[in-house]
Amino acid sequence: MSVPLLHPQATDDPRLMRWLTGTRQLSGVPPQLAALIDQGVLDRAEVDLGEVRTWLGVNRSWEVDGPRVRSALFDALSAQVCEVSDQELRDGIEEILAREVTPVATSHGGSITVHSVRDGVLTVELTGACLGCPLSGRTLGDLVIRSVQARYPQIREVKATQPRRAWLKLKRR
Repeated sequence: MSVPLLHPQATDDPRLMRWLTGTRQLSGVPPQLAALIDQGVLDRAEVDLGEVRTWLGVNRSWEVDGPRVRSALFDALSAQVCEVSDQELRDGIEEILAREVTPVATSHGGSITVHSVRDGVLTVELTGACLGCPLSGRTLGDLVIRSVQARYPQIREVKATQPRRAWLKLKRR
């Protein structure tokens, strides 16, 4: 297993530290952080998509306690099993598309949605202006695959569904 990326990011609240977790995701507050909460080092912790937010306990400082918090997070991210269910994978990808891809597609009059996720292949459906756009391949390669693989490296390919052609039946008079 690779070494987890972990980047602390200061906020306007001096007690709050945002920890960017890269491609690793925790399903909840790990026992390592719960122990620091029990010890009073942390007041609380929250886990979200791609990040963990931690608040220092009373009379604590990042200079003194930050290394303990970082080590606890690093241990939790290193120990985690990266297996996710098919539904969790699809839900996570849909969330990424909604946050990072949909605004771009919508601004051009199009839409990109998840069609299926199977065996490391993400298939998306392009609609509106995205359907038939000469730059759709670049959008898939540059935007969709980069955004999705940053969180889910098990996705090794992204492709678009082939549009269904509908034929109108014409009646003779």
